[in-house]
Amino acid sequence: MKNRFLGTTAMVAGAMLLAAGTAQGAEKIHLGLGGYFKAFVVGANQNDGPAISARNHGIAQESEIHFKGETKLDNGITFGVSVELEGETSTDQIDRTYIYAVGAFGKVMFGQHKTAPDQMAYGSPWAISGVGLASPDLVFATLGNAVGSPAVISNISGEAEKLTYFTPRMRGVQLGLSYSPDNCEAPATACTSAGTGLQSKLDTGQQSEAIEIGANYMRQINGLDLALYAGMATGNVEGTAAGAEDQDQWGLGLSLGYKGLTLGADYRKDDLGTSAASTDRTDYSVGLSYAIGELTAGVAYAHGEVEAGAGLGQDETDGYQVGATYGLGPGVVLTGGITYWDVQDNLNAAAIENAATVFVIGTVLSF
Repeated sequence: MKNRFLGTTAMVAGAMLLAAGTAQGAEKIHLGLGGYFKAFVVGANQNDGPAISARNHGIAQESEIHFKGETKLDNGITFGVSVELEGETSTDQIDRTYIYAVGAFGKVMFGQHKTAPDQMAYGSPWAISGVGLASPDLVFATLGNAVGSPAVISNISGEAEKLTYFTPRMRGVQLGLSYSPDNCEAPATACTSAGTGLQSKLDTGQQSEAIEIGANYMRQINGLDLALYAGMATGNVEGTAAGAEDQDQWGLGLSLGYKGLTLGADYRKDDLGTSAASTDRTDYSVGLSYAIGELTAGVAYAHGEVEAGAGLGQDETDGYQVGATYGLGPGVVLTGGITYWDVQDNLNAAAIENAATVFVIGTVLSF
């Protein structure tokens, strides 16, 4: 099956490049600037585990600058490029960096970017803009068990170099497929090639040659906005680590919108790439928001659990969030709310468990 997927993607990419070679662009690509800046004031009460030593207040920021540009050729194919720069010093200073082509054949992406399921997912809405609860951008609490924060998107390769293809949307349905030869982002330490060679296939325990498939369906029915999502991911384990096997994930998502009211839910199952019994991971979330003019208020719940082995119970993380967002103008929003985290260890280890209440107020600027 994997060879058929790769063959199909290669044919699409080859046809796209052949078509591009027969036409000239109207003008050369010129880069423009975009991005965002998130700024928050945070207060927290954490009463268990390692979080006791954490300060109970602080300020936080997270930002990116995006360099993007595209051109449309005379044959109708659009080629583009995107490079995302972290606004703060980071081990991943350049975030996503990729090129793409869009035409009647669909869309092809090449480089470091999100997986097809990640780009196509629908699920619970975020109560606090720029923070979130399921697969959150920012946490502000110590979540030290095997779960960390709940993660609901099917994703094995992260933003490793990959080739992704999206079909045109037909009758509301779109399919997407990503292939990543190596689960590694060059030129990180573990990725030695940085485009000058091929990665090792003997990195023990690493999940590589990942195939990740997404699908969604969008339709409006008598004023109801319906979106359905399904995703799956599978990887091939490298080396001969004891108990390691090919990793498999799958997930589902739903979003319903009607007259300012949005209800969403999502679910993901992950075998974590291990053959041991009772070691799966399960995550899910549900959220509800209501928009009146520039004001959107919402609530959300997320849960994640990782089984610790046969007869050993499981680690669990539950998150509850209430928040609101108000749009002051184009690209300028105020947001804030309260998040409560409940972190449980399968052995009730006091050094791991935590109960945290986090208060956040801030702004997100998009440009």
